[in-house]
Amino acid sequence: MGGSDWIFQQNNAPIHRSKVNLTWFKSQRINVLPWPSLSHDLNPIENLWGILARMVYAEGKQFRTKEQLKTAILKSWEKSTSNSSGLWSNRCRKECLKLLS
Repeated sequence: MGGSDWIFQQNNAPIHRSKVNLTWFKSQRINVLPWPSLSHDLNPIENLWGILARMVYAEGKQFRTKEQLKTAILKSWEKSTSNSSGLWSNRCRKECLKLLS
C-alpha cells in the first residue's frame, strides 16, 4: 500500500498521533507528514471551511430541508473557491516555507 513516492497528511489531533495509528501507518509503509500543533493556517482547506460556513449561514440563515442546505453550500463553495483559493494557497505556501527555513 505504502511507498516512498507519496506522503499522507493529517492534522495533529490526538487521535492521529496515537501509538496505534502511527504503528499502523508504519506497518503499511505509509510516510506521514509531521504536522506542527495548532497550525491550521498551513492547510488552506481549513480556512476555506470557515469562509464557507460564514457564507452559508450569513445573517442567521437557516434551512428547512437538506436540499436547501446543499444548494446553499454548493453556491457558497463555488463563490469561495473562485475568489479565495488562490489567496489561501499562496498564503499556505509562504507559511510552509517559513516553517521549513
